[in-house]
Amino acid sequence: MLLTDILKLWQKTTGLVGKANDECVTMLRTGHRMFEYSLDVLLENGCETEDIYALDRTLNHGEIRVRRMIVEHLAVNPQEDPVSALFLASIVGDIERIGDYCKNVLELAHHYPEKLEGPYIDRIRNIRLDVTKLFEDTIKAFEAGDAELARDVMMRHAEIARTCDGITDRLLAETEMPGRKAVIRALLLRFVKRVSAHLKNVASSLVNPYHKLGYKPDGTPDDPDE
Repeated sequence: MLLTDILKLWQKTTGLVGKANDECVTMLRTGHRMFEYSLDVLLENGCETEDIYALDRTLNHGEIRVRRMIVEHLAVNPQEDPVSALFLASIVGDIERIGDYCKNVLELAHHYPEKLEGPYIDRIRNIRLDVTKLFEDTIKAFEAGDAELARDVMMRHAEIARTCDGITDRLLAETEMPGRKAVIRALLLRFVKRVSAHLKNVASSLVNPYHKLGYKPDGTPDDPDE
């Protein structure tokens, strides 16, 4: 049974799961905001105008609310399959982790306050645009229960992951770039790739049964790190 089927069943008995689903969408939007903000500060030397740690706390509180709603739902409806609850509990964990990686990106900006320019930066900007679109489509798919769009998100993540890995491999082989610049680029690629991977995990809930959550439909991971 997929998450789309589970939500239809749950919403017949209680509004709690619908509220939990809405909370996940709100959290995804907050994660998207954190992603854009942290990348603006690092890549474009933007001013720090937001408290990213406060935004991250809203994700933490959202995760707690979702888990509480799941428990309350199962307490009222103990006949429900507990595997159903695992879907949203897993998804909300992925969304919360997005905030942690966005904090990591902002912390890179604190270590490297100069404007990032030179080799690979334009490529990284293009990857950022790809992940921005991934956020938009993941939210759209999750709200609409659109499995086809979710499957497309998963495929695009695989391409983003390959691109990030390819650039990182080249950075590791660099002999002319100063080490500090290479490290900043490699870490940024790592954090952006992980954000993309968590979006893929959310999208996979609309495509896969629970035991394959986060994996490609054939059961293999898109990313060898997973």
